[in-house]
Amino acid sequence: MIQNVQEEKVIKLMCEVLELGESSEKIVVAAVKKAGVSNFFETIDALDIEVEEKDRIRSLKEVVEMKAKSIEGLEGGR
Repeated sequence: MIQNVQEEKVIKLMCEVLELGESSEKIVVAAVKKAGVSNFFETIDALDIEVEEKDRIRSLKEVVEMKAKSIEGLEGGR
């Protein structure tokens, strides 16, 4: 149950950061719940949302990937 609540918070925050329209937010939420947060970014092109919104999601993906690499570098240096 706690994991579901945390996932809901992540999804809500992501939609707010991306400034998605109401209909796009519903599509993204459904896609994240279906694919999972980590796999969601592989489904961007299949989403029926505006091109600008897809671009914002791709940008978020890049930020997440850069942060993950940074964390890996820190953990590898221990």
